[in-house]
Amino acid sequence: MNKVTRVVLWAVVAMAVPALAWAGGQKEGTAGSAAGTTPAMTAGPGGYPAYTGQAANITMWAWTSNENYSIDAFQKAYPNITVKWDNFGVDYSKILTATAAGKGLPDVIMSEYTYAPQFMEYGSFQPINKWVPQSLYLKYFPANTLKWTSMEGKIYGTPQDSGAMTMVYRKDVLDKYGLSVPKTWEEFASEAVKLHNADPNVWMTTMPRNWILWPMGMVWEAGGKLFDYANGKWYIDFTNPIAEKVFNYWGKLISDGAIKFDMYWTADWYKELDQGLSATVISGGWFPEWLQLNSKASAGKWRVAVPPQWDASNPQNGEMGGSGFYVSSQSTNAEAAALFVLWLNSNKESLIPLHDKSQLPILWSKVFTNEVAPSLANIEYPYFGGQKITPVSVDAMNLVKTSFTSLPVMDFVQSSMETGLEKVDKGQMTMSQFLQEWQDNVVAFMKKQGFNNLVVGELPSGD
Repeated sequence: MNKVTRVVLWAVVAMAVPALAWAGGQKEGTAGSAAGTTPAMTAGPGGYPAYTGQAANITMWAWTSNENYSIDAFQKAYPNITVKWDNFGVDYSKILTATAAGKGLPDVIMSEYTYAPQFMEYGSFQPINKWVPQSLYLKYFPANTLKWTSMEGKIYGTPQDSGAMTMVYRKDVLDKYGLSVPKTWEEFASEAVKLHNADPNVWMTTMPRNWILWPMGMVWEAGGKLFDYANGKWYIDFTNPIAEKVFNYWGKLISDGAIKFDMYWTADWYKELDQGLSATVISGGWFPEWLQLNSKASAGKWRVAVPPQWDASNPQNGEMGGSGFYVSSQSTNAEAAALFVLWLNSNKESLIPLHDKSQLPILWSKVFTNEVAPSLANIEYPYFGGQKITPVSVDAMNLVKTSFTSLPVMDFVQSSMETGLEKVDKGQMTMSQFLQEWQDNVVAFMKKQGFNNLVVGELPSGD
């Protein structure tokens, strides 16, 4: 099966199972350079590379709000580059359809890290090493983010926000039932049982059956993963010991009735949060902003904490969400686009409005961590009872010590997960049986799509 056929087939799947917002071979591109080649670059504004091309107009598809503040700052630094921003509402099928058609893509595309590998795989992005070599990339961003923005040494974009896991909790609910904020998953399970025994209408948390990033993040936080990419091969192992441990942990809490198994992101779910029927939500670092917007009636009752740990002596964390900006394969202004995605996600003049105006509380740039975050450390958030939540979120991000690449068929991975978890919910299979069936379905789907470079039941060594 050739790549174009694969793209068309996958576009149909993507339209049938829309990607959630924060819920083979590579296309060589038109202007990329080998990862090992570091071109000579002329210094430009603020130490960034100079733009060497003609005056250019570039277009961008992105869904975050108020990007215009960053665009204005960029255009002052690079007056020969004009950026037009179009909010495309996380319409990934639109990207895949335009890729298959060979026309219609903008110069810059926003994508969740989870879904970026499918666009790298299908040729929607082009490498930018010629203008943003790895040495320059690592000046501004941590090395672990390369798993989400590059493949086989080819860098396609830059990371923006962090989805490092945090736990928001209802202080009033925990206080009412004499419960402490759990520091370990063992404590969490014990508190969950106590809470539900005290009031059967209240749960410690809800496990979503409609959000793939949640179980991925839980396994990640435990130091594991379900899949990865290395040496030209896709590795898949849903039944590895860490994944089994995590899924069986949650399966037992569900079977014991200690937590709820339901849908996230619905009006009813947010209403339950307002009513205090769920004492905690474990999600990405962006969620506190969403909570404030969607559960306004419970203002002042929430707090933010680093999630519980499997091993308190060796704390670590995973991600649930986060997005990057990538240069499209159809861009004829790739140099301008590459400089824009570099500037957008690393320059202080851009990072401050991204935080203040675009509801992106934590960003991956080293400049944000070292220069911007300290200035936010003492800000008190009334919604969270006056808590200074930025240091908590930064601590959560700093605990993300490992990384991996998502499969290029994540919409199917999610739809298959939903089908299997429904069977678990009905008592038709155990979590272990679910993991095996889920893996078998994903492997069969990828083989049908023409992926012959699969390693099943094994994960690559290293992060």
